[in-house]
Amino acid sequence: MSSRFEQKLEEKIEELMKIKEGILTPKELADLITERRVKWMKNNLDEMKIKYEGLPPEEMAYKIIFIEHLQVDPAYSKVTRVSETRIRIDSYNSCPYLDACERVGLETKFVCREIGEQSFQEMIRLIHPKLKFGREYSNIRPFNKEYCEEYIELISE
Repeated sequence: MSSRFEQKLEEKIEELMKIKEGILTPKELADLITERRVKWMKNNLDEMKIKYEGLPPEEMAYKIIFIEHLQVDPAYSKVTRVSETRIRIDSYNSCPYLDACERVGLETKFVCREIGEQSFQEMIRLIHPKLKFGREYSNIRPFNKEYCEEYIELISE
């Protein structure tokens, strides 16, 4: 594992231990993560929108969040267009939250839904107000798949 991944893993373990120890509530941790990720978006969004100009909003969001912010190697992330306004992302990458959940004894479904999803939704909203992020929680690691199934969709409402 890379030293960057090890550093991120240690950070995630520390964060999740604060939940286990009752120092933070899941909502408090979700807010802290959201604040950190939104700050990154605000500092980088103009440059990223120029870099990915011309892509549909859902593909732009994928590139900005997964490739640029999370630094996922595209070789470990399969993107499939499932409709005119929706893409599916199968993430096979090493995930510090997945490993941290295993080490501290928390379920990934809980951590990803209650702690992580809010930050993804806020980041996506900054890219385009009608984008929506979601996961298929029956298909996330380590339960049923070798990957986590996620979606980004441009909604019309």
